Amino acid sequence: MTLIVKALAAGAIGLALGVAVSGSILADPPFGAVTIGAWRVAATAGSLDADPYTRAALARSGEIPLALGEGLKLVARVDSAGRALDRRCLYRVGTRTPAARYWTLSLTDADGYPVENAAGRYGYRSSEILRDGDGGFSVYVSALAHSGNWLPIGRVQTFALALRLYDTPLAANAGGIEKSSVPTIEREGCA
Repeated sequence: MTLIVKALAAGAIGLALGVAVSGSILADPPFGAVTIGAWRVAATAGSLDADPYTRAALARSGEIPLALGEGLKLVARVDSAGRALDRRCLYRVGTRTPAARYWTLSLTDADGYPVENAAGRYGYRSSEILRDGDGGFSVYVSALAHSGNWLPIGRVQTFALALRLYDTPLAANAGGIEKSSVPTIEREGCA
């Protein structure tokens, strides 16, 4: 009888451990992703060559990825210094993006969904952003209101930034994106 109990306990522990590990892998697929500064891109997410973990993460989230000819989605969970994004801090995102006909920058929760906030601002489009005299831009990400292009964090504890590049020549080769062309995410201070 004790052998059966031990076997069931070992099976239950193995199952729990397997579910926990697969959940963390599906949250941020470790295979096929390219890291460019603070940003990560699942380069093959919209192709038939997507690895099983990327496909599982997409199936779990229900997201329809951009196809290779349509564009890329870059996600940042850390700032340019490699520190996890913290809702108590003010970040300046800018000043340029890789070549694309159109782009969006949005704030998402840990699962990739838009974050509800009092300002009703979920992201910026390249066509509406306020730009500097040289064509660059700065988006301020913080829980407290900020002048200029402000992206409110809302009430989430963990968040990410998503940069979607539409109709970009880099869609077929995410590894060719220069680090100097992606927006930096600079922490300007914390409360």
